[in-house]
Amino acid sequence: AARHSGKLPLLIVQGVLFSHLAKAADIVLPGASSSEKDASYVNEQGRVQASSSAIVPPGDAQEDWQVFVNVGRALGAALEYTSSAAVRGDVAGAMKGHEGYAGLAMLAFVRPVSASNWLQASNPSERWKWDVMFQDLPPVKFAGRPEPTSIPGAIVLQKVER
Repeated sequence: AARHSGKLPLLIVQGVLFSHLAKAADIVLPGASSSEKDASYVNEQGRVQASSSAIVPPGDAQEDWQVFVNVGRALGAALEYTSSAAVRGDVAGAMKGHEGYAGLAMLAFVRPVSASNWLQASNPSERWKWDVMFQDLPPVKFAGRPEPTSIPGAIVLQKVER
């Protein structure tokens, strides 16, 4: 509404979808989605965590650091970043003394590797909750038909031999 009333002289949208807002924008900066970029996030516990790109951004979409650098250069700033790691390094340096940013510069982005047990194949962001519980147990999966037990509705897990 503000755009059409003339109260908003310029609208710039940076996003991953070509929404109604993007259609009304004067300038659209196409961004990469979370699965299309190496990025860092702060979770609800205040911990910095990393995510790796799984696919290449489509079309003109760019990772956030690239949008930041290109806009900065267009405005005359001498930004020489060549990767998200370089940006994270500068942010970590500027935020020294803030505990939540301590590991920002050291975040590692790794590509998927083969899992040797079911726990490794689970969601990596959830794995930390369960690692301690399973350190001394072999991988367990359902094998064959469930065996009856004296507990109603219970299914006994059987060890799967490799």
